[in-house]
Amino acid sequence: MAHTWQAKNYDLLKLPHLNWGDKVISRLGLLGHETVLDAGAGTGRDTLKVAELLPCGHVYAVDNSAEMLSELANKIRGKNVNVSIVKSDLSGPLGIEGVCDAVMSVATFHWIPDHQKLFANLASTMKPGAKLIAECGGFGNIARVSSAFEAVTATKAGTTNVWNFATPDETTHNLAAAGFEEIEVSLIDDPVSFPSPEEHEAFLATVIFGAQLEKIDAAFRLTTIQQISKTIGENIVDYVRLQLSARKRS
Repeated sequence: MAHTWQAKNYDLLKLPHLNWGDKVISRLGLLGHETVLDAGAGTGRDTLKVAELLPCGHVYAVDNSAEMLSELANKIRGKNVNVSIVKSDLSGPLGIEGVCDAVMSVATFHWIPDHQKLFANLASTMKPGAKLIAECGGFGNIARVSSAFEAVTATKAGTTNVWNFATPDETTHNLAAAGFEEIEVSLIDDPVSFPSPEEHEAFLATVIFGAQLEKIDAAFRLTTIQQISKTIGENIVDYVRLQLSARKRS
């Protein structure tokens, strides 16, 4: 079952995703006429930034969360924007065949269990020579945060298989098998600090452990998150980002 995102709460948070998104967009090298797929568009923060750079182009905003896409639909309602919203699981066919000049993704691929299928599906949407630029959680991501979750709940943080933190070697292999070349993959330590325990707890509850907390009785969720935050010992999330770029073979 897909995780139900609290989209309104998500959009109110001061997310490190904003910085990650800006970096991904800058690496696309857009000229203004391209068709771009935003894979895991969420509430559309990056989608709308890309759309502004494409006065003669188009953006397909793909996500599997109805809650997230509803927020995006609200943002563009009544506006003349070159965005098409597509509700689809990135693990399956997207219904967009061979039209994209570029695919971008921010903080999404680690939610997809099968990266072989993921990259094959994305490749099917792309023209020969099209770029793929993305970042997501990589091997070793949130290890300290996950350890605190396990200590407090006596439950493995990943037992619901919600994450796939891949290594650079795995990612390079899967990209090549899906028909990509000019592949560059790296892991970057990128810890994020929060100014207060309250902001730290809100981030943990909404962004990191939302799926796991669905399985915890509502009466204990707040206490559980507070204990996790205290166990970590600092208001941090120890992110390790997997950054990748590739081009579809001509």
